[in-house]
Amino acid sequence: MRFPIRILALILLLSLPAQALRPWRGGAVATQHPLATEAAVEMLRKGGNAVDAAVSAAFTLAVVGPYHSGLGGGGFAVVHEVRNGAPSTWALDYREVAPAAAHRDMYLREGKADPALSRDGGLAVAVPGAVQGYLTLHERAGVLSRATVMAPAIRAAQQGFVVTPNYVRMASRREACLARHEDAARIFLAPDGKGGVAVPPVGHVIRQPELATTLHAISVGGASSFYTGRIARQMVEGVKAAGGVLTLKDLASYRVRSPEPLEGSYRGHRIVTFPPPSAGGVTLLQTLAVLELAYPERVPYRTPESLHVMIEALRRAHLDRFQHLGDPAFNDLPLARLLSRGHAQELLSKIDRTRATPSSSLLPRGASGGRDPEPDTGRKNTSHLSVVDRHGNAVSLTTTVNTWFGSCVVPAGTGVVMNNEMDDFTTEPYAANAFGLVTGAPNAIAPGKIPLSSMTPTLVFQKDAPTSVMLAVGSPGGSTIPSTVLQTVINVVDHQMDVDRAVSAGRIHHQMLPDMVRVDTWGLEPATIQALEALGHTVQHAGPWGDAEAVHVAPGTGLRTAASDPRGEGFAGGHD
Repeated sequence: MRFPIRILALILLLSLPAQALRPWRGGAVATQHPLATEAAVEMLRKGGNAVDAAVSAAFTLAVVGPYHSGLGGGGFAVVHEVRNGAPSTWALDYREVAPAAAHRDMYLREGKADPALSRDGGLAVAVPGAVQGYLTLHERAGVLSRATVMAPAIRAAQQGFVVTPNYVRMASRREACLARHEDAARIFLAPDGKGGVAVPPVGHVIRQPELATTLHAISVGGASSFYTGRIARQMVEGVKAAGGVLTLKDLASYRVRSPEPLEGSYRGHRIVTFPPPSAGGVTLLQTLAVLELAYPERVPYRTPESLHVMIEALRRAHLDRFQHLGDPAFNDLPLARLLSRGHAQELLSKIDRTRATPSSSLLPRGASGGRDPEPDTGRKNTSHLSVVDRHGNAVSLTTTVNTWFGSCVVPAGTGVVMNNEMDDFTTEPYAANAFGLVTGAPNAIAPGKIPLSSMTPTLVFQKDAPTSVMLAVGSPGGSTIPSTVLQTVINVVDHQMDVDRAVSAGRIHHQMLPDMVRVDTWGLEPATIQALEALGHTVQHAGPWGDAEAVHVAPGTGLRTAASDPRGEGFAGGHD
């Protein structure tokens, strides 16, 4: 299933997101890039399982989607294993952590947060977890060799990938930042013919020999070759030269974590999603619980009243995020209360079904405000992939370097794009991050702390078989991730959509601050928008955002169908 580069270029140039044309029995996968999906399907054909496929795809995305994710980033995964008749579902947290030298006020200048410091350059870099995360997943549950699962990524780094319209959009957003960093400019930009560099044109091929060397070293030596030794020294030197505080000790002491996943239910379907330091899983389960109470049979499809209730539920879930959520190792989080049926009933009882509630009326004094997210920020900026294999093993994995091309720092000789994940901390009270999100004191910066995230990798199980996966789903999109996953789940469960339609349908989003309803390009009919405005909502047309990647397993037949969101350039594939 390997695509000749000219055929791949044609596919991408035509912006035809390839969807599943038929269901599969042997396994299905959806990712944000054709070469990553090709890598995953290759693993399934070689006898690998869902974990082998997911890890191979994740490493490949680190090569072909450097604006989304990479070895210098981190993320979350939810895994369902079917082994020896004893199914288990577990989570892996390989999110980045604050360096030991980080401190609460490190981004303040004259008492105010300077966003450039937490987004561009070395000071924005948190300790990366992706490499240890992918390899831990593989060691725990994969069946193929490490060399086998990493081979497609090494090949892609050596042979290159084609610049697409999406790449041009992403790189254009960060052109000035990339140009300030020598190796980033050399790799991801192109000579402009005037002695400078510029975003390369569509069809240009980007090859990454240094990254291929780094990947090969990891393939041979495992995670230690990345977190200690030559590569670690190069990363530390590169980040320090760019103004950062990352140290060799930070890298050597990094460890992934295995938290208990969050579990809930919706219409009798067991739902497993990610716990804090993801706020996304809490937001998803809270909002589903409110909607189930409000509409015991099913949520009416796109009526103004049901959309209003969804918006108000999201508003209040984000208030809980603001007030209570952060790294559980540093905070006593009231999760049992926040996820209880009683709390859902309380949230619903405070929703006025005839009028929008201004967010400012819910917040502590001085907390009203917020700001719009940066232009186009909600579109992607993160990678997600979903896999279900022939045995029923499933992986929902979300991984990121945060904003486009992370910090723009690429330490010399490594090819590794370093994250700018420090921007996800609360840099000062009520200061918004790049996604317009306002977080509270529980998310303040501290050494070794994990920043709060919106990533929401999720598994939904069959109604009559709570140990059999029905839907693996997740999305990029910063603060819009939980609402994207929420609406995909509702589309499948309540509206009985096939997975293609479920990820394609128009979406809305609310995150408390800024106090507006974001509607994507395919979102709502004009009359529905007018009805929401009449209820007091401020509606913003935000263009396409999110990039849901999902695999569905049909009840009864067990046929797998995969879909990659047509808002992106992803690919859905499978194996019989």
